[in-house]
Amino acid sequence: MLWSRRLRPGEVVALLLEPTFVYPIAYLAAAKIGCVTAGINARLGPQEINHIIKSSKTKILVTDREDVDAPRAIGYDELVEGDADVPDVDVAEDDPVAIVYTSGTTGLPKGATFTFSNLEAVRRIEAAMEPGLDHTSGLQATPMTHMGYMTKIASSIGRVSKTVLMERWTARRALELISSERITHIGGVPTQLALMMMDPTFGDFDLSCVRSILIGGAPASPDLVREIRETFGVPVQVRYSSTELALCTATRPDDSDEAIAETVGRPLPEVELQVLGPNADGVGEIVARSPAMMRGYWNDEDATREAISGGFFHPGDLGRIDEEGNLRIAGRVKEMYIRGGYNVYPIEVENVLREHPKVALVGVIGIPDRVLGERGKAFVVPTEPDKPPTAHELRSFVAERIADYKVPDVFEIRAELPLTSMFKVDKARLGDEDVSDRA
Repeated sequence: MLWSRRLRPGEVVALLLEPTFVYPIAYLAAAKIGCVTAGINARLGPQEINHIIKSSKTKILVTDREDVDAPRAIGYDELVEGDADVPDVDVAEDDPVAIVYTSGTTGLPKGATFTFSNLEAVRRIEAAMEPGLDHTSGLQATPMTHMGYMTKIASSIGRVSKTVLMERWTARRALELISSERITHIGGVPTQLALMMMDPTFGDFDLSCVRSILIGGAPASPDLVREIRETFGVPVQVRYSSTELALCTATRPDDSDEAIAETVGRPLPEVELQVLGPNADGVGEIVARSPAMMRGYWNDEDATREAISGGFFHPGDLGRIDEEGNLRIAGRVKEMYIRGGYNVYPIEVENVLREHPKVALVGVIGIPDRVLGERGKAFVVPTEPDKPPTAHELRSFVAERIADYKVPDVFEIRAELPLTSMFKVDKARLGDEDVSDRA
């Protein structure tokens, strides 16, 4: 049907879908005729969705929603209709096949572009890391628009294993499916594992089918990693990467408890890792390159040049390599924080809050959280001190405009905020003050 709608190689098909079998069908159909698939997270707000459709120059939007006003939007029924006589389309290994969107430093989503050769590199590296892997089933715990699915679809097909989809992830539902479907491998962000273990019914489920666990996508405390290993009683692997890199480092099953709990492991096969400008403690900026990393940002040459230098991608993180060759994350160059596996950029949240008539000044930072890894905290100066907005009022205001995971978890009303010499909100001081308040 895509071909009968005059969609041609190199053009973009955007998918705004809940995680069902329709997603991989549409993704593979687009790839077969040489088109590029752009995934749109269903949790994004209207402004973000419209930005992706516009910036990607989407030709056709496949969606199961009725509240999206976009040109050439079609549903699943229309997807499978039409002329099945599709000509063979020659595609080259360097042709783009997928765009995985991730927020940029301004908060607007940027599209990491992957080619057929990138996806093959991901499959090859994964196979080298897990030779003879016999995982008969896995749980799709993250959105299908996430790089974990978009860049690893070839790996999933190559393993010929069952993937159980969840329309909406909850800890209880995940436990039910792991038990009933006899899931052998659990993958996800640390928050998801923490929430499952915290569920009061955890002990009611037979989880003896689980053989291994993979966590990544967000910071995990050493205590949480140890708790996961002890509770499930299976090997745990910790990975470090980014949307743009697809793959970077990982711990190995035979690593020491300390390495698995306190590091993100060593570079994966074919990955070159460096730490630039290390200080006296060996901490510097992390950069990496591999045949699996993105070719650049879709339709954004300036952002590509800024992110990739000498073939190395700069994820904006700080770290050091220890004596055993393991990478230890020390912090982030950028202000971005990761809440439950989702990247949140304070400037985007601040721009929304500034639109509220009762907000005069605002600063948003990430603060540590055992379950989520980090959570958002907003410091607000009201326009009228005697009529400050309530936390509920501000939370609802933000939730109506951007993705729910970007809504600050904590709001603090203040008479004033510390400023830098350039009259900007001093977020470093806000962070220090928050730590002092919690001490």
